[in-house]
Amino acid sequence: MGMDLYSSSPTAWAVWDGANEHLLAIYGFSIIELVKQNPKQKTIHFSGIKGQAIRQCYIDMTYDTMDKDGNVKTLPLFADINNRTPKYTFSHPSGLLFTTQFMQIALVITEKAAFDNMHSKDLVQPNCAFASHSLREYSALASIADVLPVSSLVDVVFYRGITMQHAMECDAHNRSNYAMCAVNPSCISKTFNEVALHEVVEVIAHHSNVLLEIVIMLRCNFGSQYVCTGDLLALQSLMNVLNYLKKENIDIQKTYSVDRVKETLQEIVDNCIKAAHQKQEADDGYIVLKCGFTTIPLPGIDVPFHSQYLWAGVMPF
Repeated sequence: MGMDLYSSSPTAWAVWDGANEHLLAIYGFSIIELVKQNPKQKTIHFSGIKGQAIRQCYIDMTYDTMDKDGNVKTLPLFADINNRTPKYTFSHPSGLLFTTQFMQIALVITEKAAFDNMHSKDLVQPNCAFASHSLREYSALASIADVLPVSSLVDVVFYRGITMQHAMECDAHNRSNYAMCAVNPSCISKTFNEVALHEVVEVIAHHSNVLLEIVIMLRCNFGSQYVCTGDLLALQSLMNVLNYLKKENIDIQKTYSVDRVKETLQEIVDNCIKAAHQKQEADDGYIVLKCGFTTIPLPGIDVPFHSQYLWAGVMPF
């Protein structure tokens, strides 16, 4: 992730080094180490004057929440860190790059480094229009608008990731039950369009009774692509359904009458949800998503960004 450019471009190296130096000084971890090694654990020690300052940074990180009576309360993001805490350990069984807060720092540094490298070689046309979305808005503010120094960029992205991660319930291994995946419906058939995908997603969400939403729609010259987010069970069911439609060469809109579309789709969805439950049991309760004919899981994202699940946390952030 950006390490080839880091090794070959002095400009990219400067971006990574600046971000890394700041993160080490303020939060006690090296993002370069995490990218190169993807360790399953990283312990931050709070000994000495520097360690005490780092500990205070974690203590000072807070978030706002609203109780059932509508009262806003400010709570610590790291409730288990206090003035006597000697150390704190981040962990994930697949490696820390599979946690949102670290993966997203690595992503924005990679993008900032790539942009600055292109700019240094006069490959960025002046006065052009640029567009960005979600996490990339921060990359754009730092790179194109040049209003965020790299230290502020990694600060806000780390805080954003921790805030969103805090909204997730995690298991004993620090794994959330949510993910995101890219979907290209045109791989199923020429007539399987956005309307058909929406219908499949809605039926799965209704029948599985867990979160599944289309949260990003991208239209470009070579077609349309989408990003879905939700519960791992629902995303596995989505892959199962789309795989089945592809393998069996079923064109729901063309093969069946309008009256039979929903009934037939429900039958397929029910069978695919059962298969997802079986996979969940086989995987000891935690589904590991894999690529399908039309779906590609987005590694390192275990938060359902842009979904209704996170609405309550958007305004405080």
